[in-house]
Amino acid sequence: MATFANTYDEKIRPLMDKIDQARTLLAPGNYGITFPNVVVVGDQSSGKSSLLESLSLVELPKGNGIVTRCPLVLRLRKSDERRVYRLHDDSHENKKEILNEADLNIPRYIEEETKKLAGDNKNVVRNIIELQVEDPDVRDLTLVDLPGIAHNPIAGQPEDIYEQTINLIREFITQEGSVILCVFPANVDIATVQSFKLAREFDPTGKRTIGVITKSDLATDQDMLVQQLLMDRHDVLHLKLGFVAVRNRTTKENISLQEAHVREKEFFAEHPASTAAGWDCVGIKSLIDRLATVYSDRVKEMFPKLRQDIQARLKDIKQQLSNLPPHLQTPTERVVVYNETVDLYVEKILKSHLMTSNDAR
Repeated sequence: MATFANTYDEKIRPLMDKIDQARTLLAPGNYGITFPNVVVVGDQSSGKSSLLESLSLVELPKGNGIVTRCPLVLRLRKSDERRVYRLHDDSHENKKEILNEADLNIPRYIEEETKKLAGDNKNVVRNIIELQVEDPDVRDLTLVDLPGIAHNPIAGQPEDIYEQTINLIREFITQEGSVILCVFPANVDIATVQSFKLAREFDPTGKRTIGVITKSDLATDQDMLVQQLLMDRHDVLHLKLGFVAVRNRTTKENISLQEAHVREKEFFAEHPASTAAGWDCVGIKSLIDRLATVYSDRVKEMFPKLRQDIQARLKDIKQQLSNLPPHLQTPTERVVVYNETVDLYVEKILKSHLMTSNDAR
């Protein structure tokens, strides 16, 4: 028997497939067309990479400082079999390259591809690395991982690294179709979290922002974590889409993603948040379900405008093409147009210039 989630995803999938086709055809410029995305934003060491691993079921580079130096787009698509593809733009001969996870170290591959785009320096760039993950256990989402916010340059980072990361984040979250996922650890005061300040610039009402509290086991005040999830006090941050608390594996833990999910469930079974706020506010599964619902709603909401924008752009391009000279089929036609152009130049430009020169004498 099909679950509600499966039935819902099947209704949204045709729209997402159309959007994927348009995204591929319009890449890399997109021609001013915006597409629905879930944009993941957070400070360095906020737990972004571990969170994305849990969402995508793909191993990602992790470490200190800026690990992500260019936007990493993860297209998650539910499928009967697991496959991971690297998606390239039109300049690459193979636009959809399958990655063999058995032989390929995916984190190292992403690091090497990042170096090709961003070089060996510690700066960030706008070039995109895009993967498509097909798996029976993912929901249909498109995630965009952005470099963590770097407040101070360290370890060879450029002096303007803060401006570089902030400007790149603004480029993505300003798009009306994006859902903003603000990630911050439980042991940090939410009032100091830069990602919420950025989100409020472009989403002041919080209608497309979700807060994700990572490292829940490190919370210094468990009651405050519960209160933030409940959002029923005036001294906590309020978002229309709410908050979800998770506990992912750390960079030092040598356990699988499946083992991490089991341990997380056991952790929240003993945590007061699961009783006080409910299971829909804790755990990676609850976050995935909430994201899938919100993202699907954004897809349905944005699709008519997206189609209208593409049709308007197509009409504009057709108009520009109609203003070009007609296609010349034969050498004779080309010679005729050449002679007409020369005559026009002589009559309108050269003759006028010669007459002006003679008058000056």
